[in-house]
Amino acid sequence: MIHKTIFLLLTFLCLPNAHTQELIACIDDHPPYQVIAEKPYGIHISALEVLAKELDKKITYIQSPNFARCVVMLKQGHVDVIAGLTPSTERDKFAFYAPFKAADALRVLSKDGIIINGYDDFYGKIIGIGRGATYFPRFDKDKKLKKVTIQNMRIGFSMLLKERIDLIMLSPATIATLLKEISEAKLIVSPIKLEEMRNKVTSFGFSKSHKLGFTNEKIIEKVQAAYKQGRFK
Repeated sequence: MIHKTIFLLLTFLCLPNAHTQELIACIDDHPPYQVIAEKPYGIHISALEVLAKELDKKITYIQSPNFARCVVMLKQGHVDVIAGLTPSTERDKFAFYAPFKAADALRVLSKDGIIINGYDDFYGKIIGIGRGATYFPRFDKDKKLKKVTIQNMRIGFSMLLKERIDLIMLSPATIATLLKEISEAKLIVSPIKLEEMRNKVTSFGFSKSHKLGFTNEKIIEKVQAAYKQGRFK
């Protein structure tokens, strides 16, 4: 009986962790990249599905009210990956990264009468920033700017329409989903180009506490290979 118990215990310990059979991703509502629905969809959702295939895993989504909460879950090891995590010194302590697409451009959307031609034009304006989001180092570290944290970009856009903030920064893809509302409200898409201040790629952020059954180096190798071969497009 003792031998049988030991055998069953050893068998259980040798079984692969059930978690290693799935890839757990945290997503928030951020059209057109991630849209919360019965079946989530969007640019980043498609990339996550390709990632799951590359790692031979079943994708599981955990929905979050905002990006900041996703970052906390990644830090705690409750999820394996986030799509679109910008590297930072703080995040480097609990995450590692692998690129899956070229970074999108970033544009300034402001209320009527405000045009941002250069970085100095940010000063004195009330700027809506996504909770947990990063934009580019100079902006993120600039404590002289008037920044207001917003739950997500949908709420930020609503605050801009109500003139509770002066501007937000969005990608052209996001702006394209709002063209009718932008035109009706006479909002301004400023000409400033911020690409030279930002990372050139958009990366998956993986938790260093993941349970995917691969080394961190192997995950990076697999994702980089898929990225170079254009599989995430």
